[in-house]
Amino acid sequence: MGAIAFFAACVAPAEVVDERNEERQSLYAAWSAGPLEFKTQAERLDGDAELSRLWAEDLVVVMVASYRAEGVAAIGERSGRFERACRDLIGLGDLAVEPLVELVLVGNDVGAKLASNLLAEGGERTAAPMLASALGGAPTRSRLRGLAALAGLRYAGTDEGAVQEQLFSALGDDPMWICRAQAASSLVARADAAGNVARVRVALSRGLGDSELRVQDACCRGLEELGDAGAVPALINHLERLVHMGSGLDHLRAAQAALMGLTGTRQELAPSAWRELSFKLGDTKGG
Repeated sequence: MGAIAFFAACVAPAEVVDERNEERQSLYAAWSAGPLEFKTQAERLDGDAELSRLWAEDLVVVMVASYRAEGVAAIGERSGRFERACRDLIGLGDLAVEPLVELVLVGNDVGAKLASNLLAEGGERTAAPMLASALGGAPTRSRLRGLAALAGLRYAGTDEGAVQEQLFSALGDDPMWICRAQAASSLVARADAAGNVARVRVALSRGLGDSELRVQDACCRGLEELGDAGAVPALINHLERLVHMGSGLDHLRAAQAALMGLTGTRQELAPSAWRELSFKLGDTKGG
């Protein structure tokens, strides 16, 4: 019995299907009664990985339902069911990661945002690899949510390489421009912790040649945020292409802002002037 079916049983009691369902309803009833009542019941979770996993699924449903029904407690107000569910999910640690990842991918926009925030707050190293591995073949909205969530998730240690490869693949190959643009942003967000600033700079420099101007703009912003001056030649070449193509002002400004940020220059320059400045700064690499 899945978490959604379980919650339906809680709000509209149904016939008990199996022993696990009975235990879950008992846990839910104790949890609903209050923290003290739940403390004794929670002891049954110790050493029972399956029941703990099922309880994590149920808490995810309670979290979303409570948010819809009650919202977030205001400053100075007593914490409600939503805050309790969030705290308890974080307390479950790694066991809560899988149902939260599932909610990011298949829930509605509100549920996906709540799950993304909680995964980031929980800081479990398994979150980013699990989410990244689920993106292949997912629908566009799910891919976009997942790519955006990866920007805020904890560095994955030895599994970070797989996360990075998923992001590089999305930047270069995702069929939807909005996902490619988000991949650029998420790569930058994870670059320092992953220790691959140089590789991200190369990938974003290559992204300046994307067929979609909005992805090019995202790569400009990403290169500026990345702060690697090695991107200056590629940005100058990009600006020159935009000028020759008669691109819109917003796209020109994205390139100019990146160049100004990386060189410390306070004014926009023509491509030829940027190239001259680049040589003066000692950066003679081609882009």
